[in-house]
Amino acid sequence: MVKTAVCLTSELLPGSMRGVEVLGRSVLVVNVEGTFYAVDGICSHGLADLARGKLEGHILQCPRHGARFDVRNGKVLTGPVDIEGRAWDLRTYPVVVEKGCLTVDV
Repeated sequence: MVKTAVCLTSELLPGSMRGVEVLGRSVLVVNVEGTFYAVDGICSHGLADLARGKLEGHILQCPRHGARFDVRNGKVLTGPVDIEGRAWDLRTYPVVVEKGCLTVDV
């Protein structure tokens, strides 16, 4: 895994999120009441950019089909599934705050 600085904590206010690219991978960083999380930035179902979705508490809603994920653990809560009834969780990434900078371990 490689730690990569993605933004300053002051740039990501509580209740906000930002899509970033880390080592060629789309990652979404979010601030939920001062706690930072990082998950895959592309929906596991419809390949939508999750940075264009909605964040309500720690629930992230995909802008394309409305799938909902918990940003704390990446678990899919509701949403579209494939023809076999499966839905996929988002990958999560460790986030570290160092000297006011958010670092994601990908």
